[in-house]
Amino acid sequence: MKEEIKRYDDLGINLFELPLGCSVKVDLDSVVYPTLDVLKPRLRNQGFEVSSRKDAEIIEAKENFEVYRKFYKLGKNTDVNPEEIAKISPTVCTVVIQAYQRYASKPETFKALIEPVYKKISESGVKVKLGKGHSIITTFQDESTAIFDFIVTKGKNTNKFLAINNDTINIVDPTLSPEDPRQVSGALSNALNDLFVVGVHEEIQIAPLIGAPNEQVKEKILKEVEKFSQRYNFKVINVPQLFSKKIILGATVFGITDKQPPLREDLVRPRMNIVVSRPFGELAPITAFVSSLLDNAVAHDLEEEGITLSDLKKAKDEAVNLISSPNIEVAKVVSEYLPSIEHKFNEDEHILLTTDVTGPGLYVFYELAVRARVTIELTCIPLLFPKISEFVTREFLMPNSTAGTNGAFAIIVSEKLVENVVNDLKLVGCKPEVVGKVSEVGKPKLIVPFEVAKYIADPKLLSLLTLKR
Repeated sequence: MKEEIKRYDDLGINLFELPLGCSVKVDLDSVVYPTLDVLKPRLRNQGFEVSSRKDAEIIEAKENFEVYRKFYKLGKNTDVNPEEIAKISPTVCTVVIQAYQRYASKPETFKALIEPVYKKISESGVKVKLGKGHSIITTFQDESTAIFDFIVTKGKNTNKFLAINNDTINIVDPTLSPEDPRQVSGALSNALNDLFVVGVHEEIQIAPLIGAPNEQVKEKILKEVEKFSQRYNFKVINVPQLFSKKIILGATVFGITDKQPPLREDLVRPRMNIVVSRPFGELAPITAFVSSLLDNAVAHDLEEEGITLSDLKKAKDEAVNLISSPNIEVAKVVSEYLPSIEHKFNEDEHILLTTDVTGPGLYVFYELAVRARVTIELTCIPLLFPKISEFVTREFLMPNSTAGTNGAFAIIVSEKLVENVVNDLKLVGCKPEVVGKVSEVGKPKLIVPFEVAKYIADPKLLSLLTLKR
């Protein structure tokens, strides 16, 4: 581990400050969502609409689109130019908010950072829709910034949809160099996952967002972006990149589909099945492995549990390989069970609702329950490495060891269709499981087995779950 620490030290990066995977994000429930709930009505009246929470923004596709990337200061001294935005006249936009950690823990301070930016944009006179956004934490105050991608669709209507998502992380595996192909493919796959989970997998384009302390490292990472895109026949969009004192890996991604997305919360009914495409919890072995290299006491305790360092490295490598492999084949399965644009959803023929089990892990099932206003009862929690997950939770190395990056798909499907979906997932190499059912409509609730308490130490998250013995 000394070699890895030196490698990052040479870049001026404190390896211990780099969150793994999606753990870099500002807390959604306690900070981001309360802030947006306050701002949405005000901004809507000023012509700036913030989309509801969903995996990807879906808009009508035209013959082509262009991306204009802009960087703005946060807070009252923001340098947003409304006239410039008026000239661009965007159809929709995405944003990455990089917030200094001191201001990212409370809705009041977070709101003070982003409200002036959004208000300035609304002064452009153009009706702008914020389709997708996410917020990450920085330990450098001078790197607080808003990174907007303004998207302009052009030409004739195509009778198809354009799906858009953005996502960034700092690092997948700190035992690898920043420009390692697995870091880059993991970050890009994580951004693409929100397209894939709604069945979008065609005409993929990637507008990378890469930050690094020097141009040499940044260029190496961008070359890996090109290689990744060539491997899967994706197109790379040339956009400005970020100067950063730490590593930023991510992208705004786009895809085209002629299918309707599985966003039909209104059609979810009792006795429908909850399927996951594979076990989840990718971040647990990475956290445990890094911790064991840094602290001999952790390695010793793991040995006491019967988990050798060799076993742990094998589990870590398996997790990294999963994270760095795009779920495009699973996307194709989802797409096969979606109606074309001109047809209606049929609950016995189509997948109705999906999400990916990524950053918040098990919490996404609670989000599904809230979105569909139903009670979901899970009967099992298929973790990739349950023994390791239990250890990192018990030792307070992770507050939620069900968390992941570029995670499994969670799918709601009818009793008549579930066997076909499960079989098709197996055919593309997945290990799907039926993990529960919808039990009631009108009462948003997630019921989980009592053993979940072994994998989640976060009291706030546990308070949202109903544990059943």
